[in-house]
Amino acid sequence: RVAITAGSNFDAETDANKLRQILEESLEKDISAENNIAQILVQRSNLQRQQIDESFRSLFDVGLCDDMMIVVNKGNYFETVKALLLKPIDYDVECLREAIMEANESVICEMLCTRTHSELTDILTTYESVHESAVKEDLENFIGEHTHLYLSILESPRDRDNTVDDNLVTEHLNKLISAERSRWDLVSNPDVIPILTTNNFAHLRAVFKEFQKRDKGNMEMIESSIRKCLHDEFLSMCLVMWVKSIKNVTRLFSELLYQSVTSLTADSARVIRIVVGRSEIDLNQIKSHYMMQYNKQLQLAVQQKCGNDLAYSTIITMIIKN
Repeated sequence: RVAITAGSNFDAETDANKLRQILEESLEKDISAENNIAQILVQRSNLQRQQIDESFRSLFDVGLCDDMMIVVNKGNYFETVKALLLKPIDYDVECLREAIMEANESVICEMLCTRTHSELTDILTTYESVHESAVKEDLENFIGEHTHLYLSILESPRDRDNTVDDNLVTEHLNKLISAERSRWDLVSNPDVIPILTTNNFAHLRAVFKEFQKRDKGNMEMIESSIRKCLHDEFLSMCLVMWVKSIKNVTRLFSELLYQSVTSLTADSARVIRIVVGRSEIDLNQIKSHYMMQYNKQLQLAVQQKCGNDLAYSTIITMIIKN
């Protein structure tokens, strides 16, 4: 089951009035509103939150986020609430647009690698409608050097087909082994990226499984080999993320969260993006993977890293625990 589900006995207008009252009391009495706001929003599904925001606008002639800015400081808590109030597709488009404009290639790679074909199709369509430019055009205009890899990933068939051709598996396996022997030199092995991006996930999982059995005594996984040998830091990062997303995207999200909360400075933007973005998809499975991989509860890891920002760590852990 998903982490956030539709709240029972729901009435959008009632919730809108409660939220307005919380904001007014916070302003009048100089008391914190963050926890009370979170208690309402986290108990509602995204669709219900859309209805709350619509009722709030209708009743008070202002959006909830805009009204909150009077009493809530901009920061990680505010960004979390804003993410909760956006439609998932709009949130994805906003994150991708910001990443492209800032040339944040780690986020671009995460967004393009981890979405299903259906989700990515919706993102591309909505992005062009909202920003009057295509993702492909913006990647070419603002990123440049690595655009060819992004475009290849964008055009991947992903999960649309489950056909596995054993003969083709062997052919592709041999080419990847040859590339590994030349330390993943993509210039002398131009087939690597086409192999990884023009075949469906079922086929590639079969190739990866055979790759791990390529030599007696060598059980190194393909992503470990790429990370160790490919010297272009970006290409290595993106190809490893792509391979991991093909293998198990839920496990990948768990790893990204671990990196975010164990780095010297917490990557709160990524934590928000994953926790909120996956809250009605597979957050519970991500939590389970996190526990299995790192022997620690995800919410505890967030609290320990981000506890100094109490309002933010509280709302994030509420979503995770919900």
